[in-house]
Amino acid sequence: MKKIVELISISFPGRDLNLGPVYLKNYALKNKHVANNYTINISQFDKDTSASELLDCLLSRNARIYGFSTYVWNYDLVIDVSRMLKKERPEATIILGGPEAAGLAEKLLLQHPFLDYIFVGESEISFSAFLESTELQEIPGLAYRKNDSVMINPECFVEDLNSLVLPYECEEYRTYIDNAPAPVRSAIETSRGCPFRCRYCTWGGTKMRYFSLEKLKPAFEYLFNHPNVKTVYITDSNPFLRRRRTIELLEMLIQLNVHRKSITFELAPEYMTDESILALIPKLCDDEFALGVQSTSPTVLALMDRRFNSERYLKNIDLMKSKNPDIRLWFSLIIGLPGDSYSQFLNSLDFVINMQPEGVYVHELLCLPGSEFYKNPEKYGIEYMDVPPHKVLKNKTFPEEQYNKAKLLSYFVYLLHRVESLRKNFYNMGNGKDSSLRLIDHYERFVSFLDGKLDALAGKEISEVSSWIFEQMANDFLAKEENITKLESLYDSFLNEGV
Repeated sequence: MKKIVELISISFPGRDLNLGPVYLKNYALKNKHVANNYTINISQFDKDTSASELLDCLLSRNARIYGFSTYVWNYDLVIDVSRMLKKERPEATIILGGPEAAGLAEKLLLQHPFLDYIFVGESEISFSAFLESTELQEIPGLAYRKNDSVMINPECFVEDLNSLVLPYECEEYRTYIDNAPAPVRSAIETSRGCPFRCRYCTWGGTKMRYFSLEKLKPAFEYLFNHPNVKTVYITDSNPFLRRRRTIELLEMLIQLNVHRKSITFELAPEYMTDESILALIPKLCDDEFALGVQSTSPTVLALMDRRFNSERYLKNIDLMKSKNPDIRLWFSLIIGLPGDSYSQFLNSLDFVINMQPEGVYVHELLCLPGSEFYKNPEKYGIEYMDVPPHKVLKNKTFPEEQYNKAKLLSYFVYLLHRVESLRKNFYNMGNGKDSSLRLIDHYERFVSFLDGKLDALAGKEISEVSSWIFEQMANDFLAKEENITKLESLYDSFLNEGV
C-alpha cells in the first residue's frame, strides 16, 4: 500500500492553489520510486480556519507525512496545528517549508520537538530526494537534528526551469480553479532568482534562471482564458531584467490577453533603460500599476544595499505616463528602515506624491527571518518582534514619537488620496506660488489641523494600528458618506483659516 503525503497550504481567500505544493508534487512524481510508493495530496485552507477544524480535517486524511508551506501570515496556525497533530498522530512525520520556516530552521527544530524536518530554499529536488532516501546528510536543503545539534545541508536549485511541470498542467491545480466559488488571483513564475541583495529581503543574491517563453505561452493562455481567473500575478522578483526577453514576454502577454485581464508584477523603473519596454508596459491592459521606491535617502539606501537613481526614475515614470495618459500609479515606501528619520522619510514621501500617484502604500519594516536585517539587528541599530510578523520595534535614528508621527501622516496620505476631490486639491497646492513649502508640507499641516477634530482610526492610537490594515481602516471610514463630507468640510476650513 502506498504511503500518503499531505501537502498543506494555508492561504488568503480569493487565491489560486499555492504554487509551492503543486511544484513539489509534480516534481516528486517524476521519480519512479516516489510514484510507486507514495500518494501525494494537496489541501488548501483559508488562513482564518480554526486550528481545531484544520486538525480534524488533516487527521481524516490519515497521512504518513504532513508538509506545511509556512509564511509570516500563517506561522502561528501552522505551529499550533503541527503540535496538536503530533500529539494525536505521533508516528506521522511533520515537515515545514516556505520562507518563514526556512529562515528559522535551527530555532524551530531546537524549540519544537513535534517538528521533524524543515526544508530550506527551493525544495523540488530536496523533497523528491527526501521521499526516496533515508540518508539525511545527502538531502539538499534539509534541516534535521543530529545529537543535540541541528544540521542544515547546502541548498540545491533547479537549474533548468523547463524541466519543471507548470502548475496549470497539474490536474489538482486545474480542478481547484474550476471549482473556485468566485474568480481568483492566479500566480505564475517566469523566472527564479534575484541579482540584487536588499538587506530587508530574503530573495537576493541567487542566480537568475528563466522559463522559456515557449513553455510559458500555453500557461498564460490557460490563465487568460479561464473564466475563474480574474487577475494574473507574475511572482518574479523582477520579470523585466533581460531586454530582448522582456520585449518578447510583454508582446506575448499583450497578444494573449484577449479578455483584458489585470496583470500584476513587481516593477523597478529605476533599473529600466529601454524606452521600448517602458512603452509596452502600459499596453498590458491594466491602467493601474504599483511601483516600489522604499526610500530616496542616500543613507538609508546604502544601509539596505539598494541602488536608486531618482532622475532616471522620474524620467521613466514620465515616459510611462506619456504612453498612457490614463495610467494610475501607486508607489510604496517602507517606514522604519535603518538610518531613516522623520525628515528623511518626509523627503521620500514628498518625492512620490510629487509624481501625482493614485495613492501611496507605506509599510512598516518587517525583519524577515533569513534577511540581513534579521540576522544582524544590532549592526543596523534596530530591534524587532521575535515572533511574526517581525515588525521593527525600535530604530536608533527614528525615535518612537517621530516614527508614530510619520506613520500617522502616511495613513492620512493614503486616506486622502482615496477621495478624488481632495487628492486633486492637494496636487493643485503643489502648483501654488508659495515655493517655500513642499507638497508634503501641505499634507503635514492638514494632518496637524485635523488633530482632535476627526477620528479616522476608529478610536485607536496610531501606535496600535499596523500599517498592514491601513487599507481596511480607510475602507471602513470611507464607507460612511458622512465621514467623507466631514473630511471635505474640514479641508475647506483648513483653507479658509490659512493654516
